[in-house]
Amino acid sequence: MMQTVSALRYLNNGIKPPVIHFDLKPANILLGSGTSSGEIKITDFGLSKQMCEDTYDPEHGMDLTSQGAGTYWYLPPEVFVQGPNPPKISSKVDVWSLGCIFFQCLYGRKPYGHNQSQAAILENQTILKAKEIEFPAKPIVSDGAKV
Repeated sequence: MMQTVSALRYLNNGIKPPVIHFDLKPANILLGSGTSSGEIKITDFGLSKQMCEDTYDPEHGMDLTSQGAGTYWYLPPEVFVQGPNPPKISSKVDVWSLGCIFFQCLYGRKPYGHNQSQAAILENQTILKAKEIEFPAKPIVSDGAKV
């Protein structure tokens, strides 16, 4: 997980222009071999967004130009908002995705819409309507880890 956090930090702060991956999920994090700690590589930048440094405002984000794309189980609620103006996104999208991946690593299931198809998630507004997360009883994690 820490290598993925470092990679996201690099995408956001280490390169110019910064990049939002926008489709971070377990299948896009490859595990390498040959080192004792295991090296990861983030793949599939097909939906990634380059943030124009001249116009990008980290506080307000940028317009989402590919609404409906991505892997719904790992996308944050704001990308599902419908309306006359496109939702705004920032690098926080990738942080949300990483949190969903971490949850799945701990509990063996997705935090939202685990047994639903992408179509059902969209139709039922599962992620948009989610108000809190339900933590399984096992494995036991500290309250601090749940925040």
